[in-house]
Formats: sequence, structure tokens, C-alpha cells
Amino acid sequence: MKQILILLISIYSFNCSAQTEFQNTDNTLIYPDSTVKKLKFIVDSLNLKFKVCDLNRTFHAKPQTRANYISFSGKNIIEAKKDLEANISWDSFLKKYPNVKAENELLIIKFSYKNYQQKPVIEFSSMELNGKFQHSLVFEQHLDRYAVIPKNSWIMLYEPATRYSTESLSAFYITEDFKQNPLPAHYAKMFQYSDCLIDTSTQIFAKKAIRSGVYYNAKQTKIGEFETYIFGKTQRPVYASEDKNYNKKIELWYSNKASKIDSLRKQDGRFTELFNAALAEAIEKGGGNDDFEEMVALYHNKEMALQLKRNRIVVGTCSMDDSPRRHAMNIAKLSAETAKWEIFLRAHLDIMNDRFDRMSDGSYAQAGRKTYIRELEVLDINVLDLLLGISLRVEDASNNHYYGSISRLGRALSETKDRTIIEDKMLSTIADSNLDDYNRMLIYYLYLNYNGNLSDKTLQKANSKKLDLAVKTLPNYLASKLGANEKGK
Repeated sequence: MKQILILLISIYSFNCSAQTEFQNTDNTLIYPDSTVKKLKFIVDSLNLKFKVCDLNRTFHAKPQTRANYISFSGKNIIEAKKDLEANISWDSFLKKYPNVKAENELLIIKFSYKNYQQKPVIEFSSMELNGKFQHSLVFEQHLDRYAVIPKNSWIMLYEPATRYSTESLSAFYITEDFKQNPLPAHYAKMFQYSDCLIDTSTQIFAKKAIRSGVYYNAKQTKIGEFETYIFGKTQRPVYASEDKNYNKKIELWYSNKASKIDSLRKQDGRFTELFNAALAEAIEKGGGNDDFEEMVALYHNKEMALQLKRNRIVVGTCSMDDSPRRHAMNIAKLSAETAKWEIFLRAHLDIMNDRFDRMSDGSYAQAGRKTYIRELEVLDINVLDLLLGISLRVEDASNNHYYGSISRLGRALSETKDRTIIEDKMLSTIADSNLDDYNRMLIYYLYLNYNGNLSDKTLQKANSKKLDLAVKTLPNYLASKLGANEKGK
């Protein structure tokens, strides 16, 4: 067990000091040709399935409206609170409290969801425009009050003083009735295509999955015994801080590890005895690590290796720790090799969207994480419809619908082979007055992130001019605040 603890220390130090993304295979993708071939076969079936999907389903936009915003503090806060409760008019409030912080004509979206405690929550949030901060009012009690909110009324959040914060009052003044228009058929089809490809009944991880670092060893005496045996028999170098050649030794050991272990398995009956005991323990108690699961795939079966991986959620130890992404890639690869498409696509999209938990996540580490859009393009998926479909937001999505990260998807689309097509699609979506304002703005930000990640500066400038023209088609309360592509944001 001492050797294993030393290994964990060295893994932690490596992961938090340098990050390298996945090595490409001979086809320049992160999945080998044999895997891609299996995936293509599944995609062909899914594309046929989509042709008979219920494409007439109606999706509705998120409830949204225009509103003004105030933030109030000071000695008159209780009086101001009573005025809001009495539904004072906007103009009267500003006249009575001339020093209040106020913003006019914001796009407000209503979100209903469950918080981390699985309690229902309603949130009213403004759309960030031209660098202005997003404002959010979150309510966890008396939610029935917010079922219907008429125009010319207030949504108020009062927070009394605590030992950590001062008394505060913030509110939206609703200037129009909330709208929840149906998604036009063209966009509904994209949204439905994403549901058709990304199985909404599937999760990557099992309900009993354990959250841990790259190595989970609680109560794993048999796995520890097996790995200690492997380390000893294959003469794995023991870490010593004074050994300047340790890195070279461990690299050499890793390069010969597979052949040594295979030879050991054939020559020593104790290998199978210890391996079977370790596998039984992993099945019963969960946990494991990449090295052990790799042996399970080789010497037992890939289905079991995938099951073990789905029973542990790897949490990054720091910004530079790429172990959650590697864990997802290994899940994606095993899912593909065992024809588990629904798990593969979610795992790959998590890599693309960088959807992982980390103890810290500085922006300086994010640039090294790739998006791997080409891996999807070679599968004959309608990638553009898929990524636009998971960029749109609706109120009545299926449970477990996959929503993408606008910033990460924009970066992925900058690497697509179909740039002209995606640019035209995004610009026409922004300019489409039949689509709700919130989704038009989401695609606006998608385009900004796409354009900002292009390496061709000349192309970026040309695209910015196109975006300026599309912005002018937005309602004036949005267009007037955006100007000049948010000053290059």
C-alpha cells in the first residue's frame, strides 16, 4: 500500500503542474478507426430513426419579458421596501429615491429548477448586455406568487443584514407581460434532432457512483494487494525525491508495462487469483482506477470495465488536472467499443463542453482543453444542427435534455469544416424576428465566441461587420445596448 500512496502523490503533483490533452491515433483523431467504424454504424441507424421521430412536437421558449432594475441600500431601505410592496410606479419610485441604482429595459428570463438540495426554485435573471452585470433574483419560498406576474408590477428581493453582509433590496419592474412563444418549426427540428441523438433516458454515471480523485481506494484491500503484486513483479521504480532519473525510469516502465503484465499473467497463476479477487471487490464496493480498469477490459471484458468507470466520478484536484477529461474519454472509448452510443455521445459532449467538477478552475488552464468537433464530423452526424440544438433553450424540454455551454460550443464551431454554413445559420438566427429574444441573444453570444476563437484576424473583422448588421435587426432595446459587437467582447 505504501507504493500506491507514493504513486498517488506523484499523480497529484503531475496533474497539478502540467496538462496535456489526449494523444491522437493514426487517423489523427482521439478514437481509432475501429471505434469510428462502430460509431458510424450506430449513427446510420439513428439518422434513420430521426426520420420517423415526432417532428411535430411543440417547444416553448423560456418565459421572458422586458423589465427595469433597481438596487437599493441605505437608511430608507425599509420605506422603499414598503413602497414596492404597495406597487409604486417606476417613475414615482425614481422621483422619490433619486440616488437609487437603476437600469432600464433589460431582457428578463424566468427559470424554474431544483437547487443542489433538490428543492424547487424560481429565478428571474437579466441577460448580460454590453458588459453590464447580470442581475438575478432567486426565490425558494412562496413560489406560487410568481406563477403569473402582470406588467407594471414589481418582483422584489429583500435581504436583511447578517454578520457577513449589509441589508439590501433589489427588484425588477416588469414593463410588459411575460411571453412564452412556441419555437418556430425550423428550430424545433434542431432541438428534436439533439434529443434524438442524445438519449434523454441515460446518464453517464450510475446513481451509486462515488465522487473521488483519480484514484479511489476506500476499503479496496484486494485491489491494493493486486497492484502491489503487479508493481513488485514488474519492478516498478519506487519514487525518491533525490532520484533525478526517476521520470525517465517511470516512463520506461510505463512503455513496457503492458507486455510485462501480459507475460506475468501467462506465467504466474497468482496473477489470476489476485485479479479475480480484486475484480469481485470492485464490483461489490465500487471504485478503482484507470490501470486496473484497463486490465479488466483486457482480461475480463470491456462491458465490466465500462461499468466500473461509470461507478466513479473523477473530480479534478486543480485547474491543471486533466483526469476528469481523461476519465470521460476512456468512458467514451469503451462505450463506443461496446456499442453504448447513448453513453458515448454524452461523454464526448462533456469533453467538448468541459463539463466537469474541479476544486479550482483558473481560466489560464482552460485554453489547453480541446473541443474535438472533428470526431463528431467524421461520424456523419449533422453536427451543426446538433450543436445549435443544444444551444437553444426551451421551457418544456425532456427531462435530462443535454444543454451545451455557449462559450465552449462557439469555440468548437470555430474548428468546423463547414464555417460558411454555420456562420450563415447563426447570423440568420440572430436576425429571425420569429424566434424569441432570449434564444436570439444566445446565438449572438455563440457567434461572438465562435468568431473570437478564429485564428484569421482578417476573417474575424469581416465577420464582425456581418454581426453588426444582424444586431441591427434585434429589437431596439437590445440592439441599442450591444453596439460595436460589445466593444470586441
